[in-house]
Amino acid sequence: MDDTKKFWLCAVLAGLGYNGTKKLLEICGDIKDIFNLSVKELREAGIPSKTAENIVKWEKLPLEEEIKFCEENGISIVSIDDPSYPRLLKEIHSPPLLLYVKGTLPSDSDICLAIVGTRNPSIYGIRMAEKFAEQLSIYGFTIVSGMARGIDTAAHRGTLKAGGKTVAVLGCGLRYCYPAENLSLSKEIAKKGAVITEFPSYIMPLAENFPRRNRIVSGMSRGVLVIEAGQKSGALITANLALEQGRDVFAIPGRADDLTSKGTNQLLKEGATLVENADDIMEALNLEIRREVKKAEKERVDLSNLSEIEKVILDRVPSGTNVSIEELLIDTGIEQHLLFQSILSLITKGLIIELPGKFYTRK
Repeated sequence: MDDTKKFWLCAVLAGLGYNGTKKLLEICGDIKDIFNLSVKELREAGIPSKTAENIVKWEKLPLEEEIKFCEENGISIVSIDDPSYPRLLKEIHSPPLLLYVKGTLPSDSDICLAIVGTRNPSIYGIRMAEKFAEQLSIYGFTIVSGMARGIDTAAHRGTLKAGGKTVAVLGCGLRYCYPAENLSLSKEIAKKGAVITEFPSYIMPLAENFPRRNRIVSGMSRGVLVIEAGQKSGALITANLALEQGRDVFAIPGRADDLTSKGTNQLLKEGATLVENADDIMEALNLEIRREVKKAEKERVDLSNLSEIEKVILDRVPSGTNVSIEELLIDTGIEQHLLFQSILSLITKGLIIELPGKFYTRK
């Protein structure tokens, strides 16, 4: 690691934020020279006492431990002056000074879109997150989310299923995986995109970290799609940050009596763009559809010989999720005898599997 990058890392370990660094760079001109200032000079520049002491005594910071951890785990450090630092993220108020990156950051030619929502989604919410992530990935979008339980996880999985690129932004250091059950998912994401954070490796997943995480999710994206969110949720924080950053906000309407739809429906009342499919997002962003021919698409089952009812049912049975016959009856509105006939046809064609208790899943 070159000296310049080491001093950017020192600035983060010392607790120096973007605004303080910007002010000191106006005085010094170079990140290295900040660490030659005295406590008095730092305090006169408005730097808090503790941070000033850390800067003066920078050699006592856990710099070598951080560098060793990153080298041993294949993590790159991308500072804000690095050409590979996300251009859109650099434009927000108080961007992170650096990013710890496991994988490969999107390039400036990539178009990122965030998908966020509740940690406790309905089957409908999971299906929508997977469906939109898959469709948008095929169109060439890089899907950004926070790897939380629920909608975030479904968005990442939908992207990976389509063979697309996805970025997970963490609210902790890379020594931790939060939630722990997404460890294998994080490894898959790093292979097809990146797992990133602004937090040093030793920072645990504390509640106060996640609003800071959310500004990165929205900041590096052209827009944010909200799928199922309560009235007081991290997803709405991300949506509000997106608006402050001048990003587009999209929402999928939910059932009027669902608590997890209160936030999304409120966003729609306040002017968010209502979307029903990926093409709506393409149109709102004034983008031409960029359908990329992918191996996964070539291997898709030919659905041209299915009836309209069969297509509706298949669309309501997302991969990796079990759906009950009662849920299908309510969700599709298809008459019971026609529903049973069509399900039997789909089972015969090898497209869905019946599980004990009249549950169904995609094969």
